Amino acid sequence: MASAAAAHGGDHPRRREWRYTWEALGHLPLLRLYLFPRPALPAAIPSGALRADLRLEDSLLLLSFSLAGGGAAPVVLRVPVPRVLVDPAAPVECRAAGDHVEVRLALVLPVDHPVVAAAFPPPLGAEPPAPLAVRDDMKNLSAGEAHLYCKNCSVRLTKQPLRKIMEMPSVNWEDVADNWFGGCCTSFGGAGEKLVAQFINAYGRLEGTSLLDTTAVTIETDYLEADLVAQIACSALGSDVVAVEEVISDVSIGKDHATGKIKLKNSEEKANITATHAKDPFILEEGPSVSSSETNGVTLQTDQSGTCEMEIDIDVNFEKPKNDCCVEKLEESNKEVNLSLVDPCHHCCVSEYSGKAEDNNPSHMPLGNQKKQTLLETKRDYKLTKTISLGSSFIVKASNLMNDFEWVELLCGQCSSPLGSYPSQCSLVPADGRARLFKCYTSTELPVMGPHDLFRGHTLERVFVNLLLEVAEDEISFRTVVRDLKSRRPMLQLILLSSKAWLSSGRCYENDMNGSHGTADLQPSVKLLYSDYSNASEADLRIVEEWSSKYRAEELYMMKRQIDELAECLSSAMENFPVSCSSLEGMHLSSLRR
Repeated sequence: MASAAAAHGGDHPRRREWRYTWEALGHLPLLRLYLFPRPALPAAIPSGALRADLRLEDSLLLLSFSLAGGGAAPVVLRVPVPRVLVDPAAPVECRAAGDHVEVRLALVLPVDHPVVAAAFPPPLGAEPPAPLAVRDDMKNLSAGEAHLYCKNCSVRLTKQPLRKIMEMPSVNWEDVADNWFGGCCTSFGGAGEKLVAQFINAYGRLEGTSLLDTTAVTIETDYLEADLVAQIACSALGSDVVAVEEVISDVSIGKDHATGKIKLKNSEEKANITATHAKDPFILEEGPSVSSSETNGVTLQTDQSGTCEMEIDIDVNFEKPKNDCCVEKLEESNKEVNLSLVDPCHHCCVSEYSGKAEDNNPSHMPLGNQKKQTLLETKRDYKLTKTISLGSSFIVKASNLMNDFEWVELLCGQCSSPLGSYPSQCSLVPADGRARLFKCYTSTELPVMGPHDLFRGHTLERVFVNLLLEVAEDEISFRTVVRDLKSRRPMLQLILLSSKAWLSSGRCYENDMNGSHGTADLQPSVKLLYSDYSNASEADLRIVEEWSSKYRAEELYMMKRQIDELAECLSSAMENFPVSCSSLEGMHLSSLRR
């Protein structure tokens, strides 16, 4: 038992665990080592009697030193050295820095030099991290018919393979058009506006075509498996029921015995019941002056004054005059509203699509009303199809926020893990008939993460880092605030320290001279400072808001589940650095893989 405990590190003082992290920065011929015990020592590491022996033939660094109160026997640590071009003629610099030991090795060439990659090819069977390029995904997906699978439980997500795939342009395409042609309608004969209109028409009517961007695959809901389609339908039905229940809970029974109607409590509730059931952003501007919607026996009516009344087809237990038959006839006519007249998204009467309306108006709609209706549909189609160009909700820039759309999370029907999202304008149904499946949660082949899975390298942190670097390069900003997409509340504060870093972390044990020291493979990463504000007080939130305004930090919006997962990655990577290096101005030092 004792030997087994010693083999695994145990609790013996001479078998204490130490953590190490190698770090190399782009274009700098220097390799740095952080070596520190876990848990931390109660006293500082003495700076004297620290010796380092570099054995390049074994890719090994031997460190020996004595700890205070550790007796006469020195501590010996075997640390694997990454496969880089170390300068053997340069001396090894090592020093004790309080709670950790720091070692510096001079390099012949920086680690990102092509000669280094040629001199040290990856071992047989090992796969170097490939860059996340949309063009590569496009080429590989277009080579054959691909299904999508849940990366967590391997269940298939598409009922038919993806055949037609088109690359989605950058989310900044509209800004690029304005910068190139000019934002004014008179510049170049309105070329920018024409380009935007053509783009909207082209991408809004791509039936049977899947769209591919850096973060997700946008596919039509007809391609999804039945359980995902049912989930979307249940979400839509549940949203209608919840909205009606909220309206009912906020009303009081009036004393109007003549009409038998339930009136809202105050004028604000009369003006706005809910954004999806009582008001339409387009119809209220140019559409009919009266709109109504009926759901589960509940009828909402809005007159020209903006007041709303709600009729409920239930027994409220109050008396009505027996001789008032006009009220009963009016109520019966309200109950017989043809649901085909109601637009399922905007809850407004659209008479030109109704057979009953054609019977009532044989001459159909007047020419002026037809033009007005066409204009309204064009406005709505523009806003619906514009969401396609905004990519997915994985990351939304502040310039691409749309207040009249809501991103709804899509979960796996088998394991309830996140899969993606879809935009909704009302009733939680896809506004453009498409769902976005995130690459970091899906696979293209079985087994998941196998050699033929095109999305095996797409993890949450890698996808986030690639987009973060793209934003930092475009905006020339290294300060970022990540906000909740729904509440707009700041959740993470980030400062990018190094966009091109290579890190390798591991552990070793004191005086472990017989065991294998393993290997240290440098991974491309970014170094950054971060603060987690998910549970912060209002005072702390005001501080980060002032910080964001002062330094003009870039604002990125994500869904809460992805923010929590990203915060967990940052917290886990923070353990790879000593405590004395992990805090700067109240922020924590961490890293993410790129």
